Amino acid sequence: MKHRGLKILAISVAVIGLASFTVLRQSPTTDSTPTTREHSAVCGKPCPRCEGTGRITNQCNFCNNGYRECQLCYGKKEIRCTYCQGGGSFRCNRCAGRGYIGESECPECNAKGQIECNQCHGTGQIACTSCGAEGHVACMTCGGKGYTEWNCPECRGTGVVDD
Repeated sequence: MKHRGLKILAISVAVIGLASFTVLRQSPTTDSTPTTREHSAVCGKPCPRCEGTGRITNQCNFCNNGYRECQLCYGKKEIRCTYCQGGGSFRCNRCAGRGYIGESECPECNAKGQIECNQCHGTGQIACTSCGAEGHVACMTCGGKGYTEWNCPECRGTGVVDD
């Protein structure tokens, strides 16, 4: 970013009330406009472990990019129908599963003795209710971010260490 007519711009920023940094921008008279951070020797220096952010970030070991395989369907996106218990049909109550009432064909099941499950449409499988038929769920460890983050133990989350 170029700033015309500016010789030097100095901004002091307080970091959690414990330290201050001065950000200096050089004049745009040079080809590049490098930004440097100078820190007062009284307050310490940026923490080398967290690079002055105060936070440590690591990839989550319990998931893949924030998602884990669904533990109900094991990634298959479907589960056994809970209405027909995976059978796909029920015994016809009208004819007691015989297909006939007396000598006539049962009109309820068309002489089959079984009625197709209206929840799974005879497949015995329904969309997984745990993952919404996605096959994966957000990781509980990292909250779906794919990484874990905590305060830096070296600087105790301040981003600054003593010289």
